[in-house]
Amino acid sequence: MRKSIGLAAIAALALPVTLSTSDAVAKPTQPDPAEATLVGWSALPTETYVPGSAPSGHWTTGNASVRAPYPGQPVQGFSGTHALPDGTFLVMSDNGFGSKANSADFELAVHRIAPGGESGETTYLGREFNLSDPEGHVPWPIWRDGGCDAAASLPAGYTCPESDRILTGWDFDPESMQVAADGTFWFGEEFGPFLLHTNDEGELLEAPIATPGVQSPSNPTLAGATPNLPNSKGYEGMAIAPNGKVLYPMLEGATTDDVAAGLASDLRIYKVVNGRFTDTVLRYRMESPAHALGDFIMINAHQALVIERDSLQGDAARFKRVYLADLGDDDGDGYVEKTLLVDLMDVRNPEGLGGFGETFTFPYFTIEDVEILDADTIVVMNDNNFPATGGRGATVPDVNEYLEIDLSAPLKVSPKLLP
Repeated sequence: MRKSIGLAAIAALALPVTLSTSDAVAKPTQPDPAEATLVGWSALPTETYVPGSAPSGHWTTGNASVRAPYPGQPVQGFSGTHALPDGTFLVMSDNGFGSKANSADFELAVHRIAPGGESGETTYLGREFNLSDPEGHVPWPIWRDGGCDAAASLPAGYTCPESDRILTGWDFDPESMQVAADGTFWFGEEFGPFLLHTNDEGELLEAPIATPGVQSPSNPTLAGATPNLPNSKGYEGMAIAPNGKVLYPMLEGATTDDVAAGLASDLRIYKVVNGRFTDTVLRYRMESPAHALGDFIMINAHQALVIERDSLQGDAARFKRVYLADLGDDDGDGYVEKTLLVDLMDVRNPEGLGGFGETFTFPYFTIEDVEILDADTIVVMNDNNFPATGGRGATVPDVNEYLEIDLSAPLKVSPKLLP
């Protein structure tokens, strides 16, 4: 039996799952965005913390709904996901509370969740691992080994942790995640922007890999140089080829060089083979220079899914879309071709899943996760920017929502990229 709820229930954080049992029907060969249909919905409550974890948020004030400091490490800010064969998902939290300056006590981590089920909400299954650097690959001080000890002052109630070399939001801002063919993990981050390569326990295997010719103001190796990428505009998305060896990290915003050249709507897509940048750089053109990248994954050797979004939320939100992009560049102009796949502000919801009515909208500020379940079904999730409000109401704490969307036509999906 399906379950559904209304918006009042979201405000109370009673977030039951709704799953469709619609019968399969014959589908056209080309996707029709107007026919994209919500077939599954659930959410993780805002105040979900890692059991037994250290308090956090000492550099923040929180808000009226959630006061800081927080009693543990919040399971928040999903900025990357990876579907597993058992129906659960790995989800990667970002740097914590929005900046290097306020996230030193947020431990970078990958978690596991289970959407749906009898629990009545997305179930938190635990922290898979922390990101860490036990072998000292990072060549500059990190917070939990030198950084805290060198701080001029610390907030009330906070003391420096032991030097265990667990990485925090003071060190890096991971925004994308992929699992390679050898089982190691790759993370795209924004402070550098860097690529981070870890084993399956989150331990760095090599030094952070810098992006050729690109640095943000938060890059720890800037050394007085002029940055050419705004803060928080690094690798929001990073796709991996079916062979599990080629990465395509994609910047969230345009570089200052591209803006100066009249290319303010262009996002760079790099090609990285065996962990090393090549000379290949493709471009994705946004519908507006005010838009940003949400996520980017491959579905076969040349086609990808891209979330393109505005930076608005709630009633002001207008543009939240998933595009099918082709990296083949058949016309040789250096740009990927894009076709609208899903308008996340106008998704059919004939069964009224989640209590949202016949038309479902996803009006969150940051929508940063897309994954493919099969040729017909994609998953989309948001980064709730804990402890933010505004997506579902001015005073309603944002939650991590999980959507399953049935497409109007099957995609050409490589089996190697399926769960």
